[in-house]
Amino acid sequence: MSAPERSPRVWVLPNRNAVGLGAVLLGMWYAGASQANGAAYLLGFVLAGVAAVSAVHAWSNLRGVACAAEPIAPVFAGGELVVSLMAKSTRNRAHWSVVVRAPGGRMAARFGEITATGEERAQLAIPARERGCFSTLGLRVESIFPLGFFTARQVLRLAQPHYIYPAPVGGRPLPRTLAPTREARGGPRGEGEDFGGLRAWQSGESQRHIDWKSAARGQPLLVKQWTGEVDEILSLDWSALDGIETEARLSQLAAWIVQAEQGGDRYSLRLPGRNIAPARGEGHYHACLRALAAHVGGEEMAAP
Repeated sequence: MSAPERSPRVWVLPNRNAVGLGAVLLGMWYAGASQANGAAYLLGFVLAGVAAVSAVHAWSNLRGVACAAEPIAPVFAGGELVVSLMAKSTRNRAHWSVVVRAPGGRMAARFGEITATGEERAQLAIPARERGCFSTLGLRVESIFPLGFFTARQVLRLAQPHYIYPAPVGGRPLPRTLAPTREARGGPRGEGEDFGGLRAWQSGESQRHIDWKSAARGQPLLVKQWTGEVDEILSLDWSALDGIETEARLSQLAAWIVQAEQGGDRYSLRLPGRNIAPARGEGHYHACLRALAAHVGGEEMAAP
């Protein structure tokens, strides 16, 4: 979880409700001036005074609000980051009607009341427009409490690393090579290989490895494994995509990684200045996608 942070300064600005208030006050002034109506003057001055005092209360209501974020799950570009936020008071007092937004965000996190000693939680959805690795999260905290004529605002930058992977888009077929191995693998038997047993077929794996004879006898879907001299390794290589621009290459590599992982294949990744050895599984999958997210002009961004 990121450490609670808060902006050192709270700004108070008039909003569109203040425009309506100004029109009402102008009307009262006109009524008092044109008809020598003292009651209109008095009501106008009282309303203006209350509005001015509400600006001070708006500032005080937002001052002392601190936010923190839980670890953010990575997403592909074009999706949405879902951020779990926690808000609390650093001044041992209650705060009301606090809203947290992200630039361009579709959904805001709303806190009806932040108690003096408690911690409130809400979720925030942020569009993941561009791939990359990021060390901070920019947020805007607002409140129009108490009367709605003024908006108190502060800007937060939470130290919460997160990744946006390249969108997995591309129509090129998976590249396949043969590499030496002694590990058990699924698929047809090759010369010099020994039977390595059966294992349960997992949803998303390639069906070419399934033992269909066992399936025909009514048994669960099983995959044959062989131990031998060769195994099929997918070599996902940056240099194999010459002729297309950087973001398209990254998207094609991301698409290959998704397809290879869903097919249960072992795969390696070669980028300028970075090689990831063949493997499979969730850890390897995210390590490869993080490398793509961090790629910049032939190099790799510093990890957040």
